Amino acid sequence: MRRLKEFLLSTRFMSTLWYSLLFLLLEVFIGITVYYYLYQRLNEQLNASLIKQASSILLFLGKNDDKFEKPHTNTMKQAPEELIWSMIYEEAAINLRNVFIQVVYKDSIIFKSNSLKQEEIHLQMGETAQSTIQLSEFYDFHLSTHKIRVAYGESANFRVYVAFPVFLISETLRYLKNIFYIVFPIFFLIAFIGGALISSKALSRIDSIISKTDEITVKNLDEKISGEEYSDEYGRLVKKINSMIERIKNSYNYLNQFSISASHELKTPLTILRGEIEVALMSPKTPAEYKAVLESNYEETLRLINIVDNLFYISRLDRALIQFKMNEMSLNSFIEAVISSVDILGRDKNIEFSFFPDRDVKVLIDDGQMRQALFKLYDNAVKYSQVGSTIKTLTKYMPAERKVEISVVSYGNAIASSYLPKLFEPFYRTPEARDSNTPGVGLGLSVVKSILDQHHGEVKAESGEGMNIFKVILNVV
Repeated sequence: MRRLKEFLLSTRFMSTLWYSLLFLLLEVFIGITVYYYLYQRLNEQLNASLIKQASSILLFLGKNDDKFEKPHTNTMKQAPEELIWSMIYEEAAINLRNVFIQVVYKDSIIFKSNSLKQEEIHLQMGETAQSTIQLSEFYDFHLSTHKIRVAYGESANFRVYVAFPVFLISETLRYLKNIFYIVFPIFFLIAFIGGALISSKALSRIDSIISKTDEITVKNLDEKISGEEYSDEYGRLVKKINSMIERIKNSYNYLNQFSISASHELKTPLTILRGEIEVALMSPKTPAEYKAVLESNYEETLRLINIVDNLFYISRLDRALIQFKMNEMSLNSFIEAVISSVDILGRDKNIEFSFFPDRDVKVLIDDGQMRQALFKLYDNAVKYSQVGSTIKTLTKYMPAERKVEISVVSYGNAIASSYLPKLFEPFYRTPEARDSNTPGVGLGLSVVKSILDQHHGEVKAESGEGMNIFKVILNVV
């Protein structure tokens, strides 16, 4: 029962059903169209035939009106019935059995077709101009069980009735309906079978995609689902799935690398703390020795706190848990204020800060968060700059893009171009930085990137001969 329910709710069954219903609706539409078209055409042909007969008979009688002037028939060579019959034979002989013809001369019926037998056509017609044919319908069950359509016309002395039962139209339409009743179920069955085959063929690739997707795990994220070469909906779906798998793979690798790097960075100060504490406990120490151990432990503890704080800060930024308070600010005034507050960072290495502003523009930023981002860029620049050098800050307004570029230029050993794309990853440090024993854990630039992402901005790194450039790009108000 469960499998039947799943099948009835499946896309394969629903697409087959919709295809069949659509096909059936098309059949019904065609059937109704053919039915009403045939109905109209048959009625038009019958009306035209009756009008033509009535007009012709009325015309013949009008031309021979003088032959009916004498009231008694013995002075005539022919009786009125025979005379009229000879005149209208060609018109009346078309269908003697079903056509009802009645001719009235001066309010007296002088001719009836054999099909009328003992009956007469009693029909009240409205006023009409001479030689104009009217159409009407009436029922007379003595003549026919079907409705009778009549064409009526009159001249000075004659009134002509030409009538015909519409049973042929009814019978034709009834046969047509019977054919439809037989054909529709057959067509629906054919449509259902055809829809099932088409949907099965079309969705077989979906089954293949599902089967292959089920096989992909963390251990084989390098595998791709085949079918990207097609440009149809399935090909685009496969491309999206493969792209998603690639993002999952990158995220997984990132998390692995992040875990390894975090473990390594946390392990180093913890190992130092443990070793110093063990040494201090092994034998009695002088107060000065205990003080030195505590000072070293304090430094390592601060390092641990700094790592944890940065990790926590990045996590909150990425999850949008920190609310940014955006305000319009003058860019040049903001940078000058930041440089004046970080000037102390370069005193130990006799490094100076200089600012070369371009056109002053307004930017929408969170003062505190952006100040922290620039502070980390300047701190990073000071760490890897030559003693006695100058750290330059330049701004460049780009009116076409409505953006402004802030460049922090420092002079020292240039970062290899192969390392530049990785600089903003958490815990990443170039081999030269690790070997130089420069303080840091590789989280500063990652924090900068997270802050810029929240500002819908961008940060990137470039290097040249003897210098490194970090560029911050912001939108202009």
